[in-house]
Amino acid sequence: MENNDLPGKRKLAKDAKQDGDRNIALRMFVGAVFDMSWQLAIVVLVPIIGGFELDKHFHTTPILVIVGFVIAMLGTFVVIKRMFLEYSNSSVKQVKESKEHKEKL
Repeated sequence: MENNDLPGKRKLAKDAKQDGDRNIALRMFVGAVFDMSWQLAIVVLVPIIGGFELDKHFHTTPILVIVGFVIAMLGTFVVIKRMFLEYSNSSVKQVKESKEHKEKL
């Protein structure tokens, strides 16, 4: 009877390991989302609001708002690209380190 239980225990251990990997990936994803969200908020809001305020001050047409919008779009691209490169490299390293740590235990 113990021989029949052994494959079931292996399956449970494998499922637990996969759940742990999913939890790590989920935590990394949530962290990346929060990190990127505040950066995007700054990169988008500052140039657009700045352009609006400068337009009010200089009594110009909405040309500075448009310039701010273009700067915001370029900044958004830079932030997304940087975050993608940073987290794609670090996520692979972190998952490998986590697996190595679990294997040692």
